Amino acid sequence: MNVKERIMAALRREELDIIPFTMLIQSSHITGLAFFKPWRHLLDNGLGIHAAGAARTYKVICSHASMDITHHYGKDTSWSLVDLYNIMDIPHDVKGIINTPVGNLSMTTHWKSLDLTMVPWFQEGDHVIENLDDFEVVKYIIEDAEYTPNYEGLTESQMIIGNSGIISASVPKSPFQAMIMMMGTRKLALNLYMHRKEFDDLYRIIYKKELEICKIVAESPIEVVWGVDNITSLVTSPKFFEKYNLPFYNEVADIFHKQDKIYVVHMDGELKNLLDLIARTRIDVIESFTPPPIGDLPIEKAKEAWKNKVIWANFPESISLQGRTAIRKKTREMLKSAAPGNNFLMGIAEDFPSFMHLLTSVPTILKTVMKYGKYPIPKV
Repeated sequence: MNVKERIMAALRREELDIIPFTMLIQSSHITGLAFFKPWRHLLDNGLGIHAAGAARTYKVICSHASMDITHHYGKDTSWSLVDLYNIMDIPHDVKGIINTPVGNLSMTTHWKSLDLTMVPWFQEGDHVIENLDDFEVVKYIIEDAEYTPNYEGLTESQMIIGNSGIISASVPKSPFQAMIMMMGTRKLALNLYMHRKEFDDLYRIIYKKELEICKIVAESPIEVVWGVDNITSLVTSPKFFEKYNLPFYNEVADIFHKQDKIYVVHMDGELKNLLDLIARTRIDVIESFTPPPIGDLPIEKAKEAWKNKVIWANFPESISLQGRTAIRKKTREMLKSAAPGNNFLMGIAEDFPSFMHLLTSVPTILKTVMKYGKYPIPKV
């Protein structure tokens, strides 16, 4: 099997030769992989690419909203042509104002830029809802957004990766998770209990609009759909998950399954308290599942509870600080926990402490997986 075949066999719950080991790569970095010697060596030796979100399957237009953007570089501002060319990569604050007929929204993020292409699922940390009046503005923007298919270039993206991995079509965070991003956890809690009507009205509008997106994505030629929800029971409690997440997951899963899509959801937090509820979803793959010491749910318990799901486990990034011996030990421990290895992948889906830790960790994990991850893995 080549790497792409290995990944797809695992996602389809088919037999495979070796447990796949993947690296989540941003779409902007894909073309550079073949030219960077350390990565080229890893790809040639079995590392797989998960190009999450590389397939832009829809476009969004907000005809009645506009955005004014200001970049604040502080003392780093320079008028040198060289610096101006590179200045977007300098960490800085970006402030934006979204203008609508019913009011304006102010938002600030650190680094890069703000745009309307992801409306209404703003970047993490934007917290666009600061007061009760902001609900009406956000509702207006969401209802004003029009989504259209964008399937051109999808084949080209997969051709760039070739047999070294897969691309997935991203969908926005599910409605409740999107609202966490819009408000932050403190204001989310306050609005839930003090402004429940406004909260639930906004939830229903987001839910309705996301169904439009999911139907467009379902009609695309991409087989794997990826929702980057960052679920953790520390914020999305069982009560919230059952009321807000569970119905949404199952409805969109049915939409994707009618078109033979594999529905993958990014759940990288503490999941022990959500174990039974996740089992009730019709999600196909729990991606970035992180075992202890970062997460709180062992792989073997998750596999026992989620017999009809694929677990795409994330290697705990904190172990990379402990050296190669600890990395090898943890990798073997994860493989043994998943024995015999059916419905299982390993990957790295989070940021490592430094680039050098990454270059140390990835080769060590890959060598260990290639040696000890041959299917079926012995249970002893």
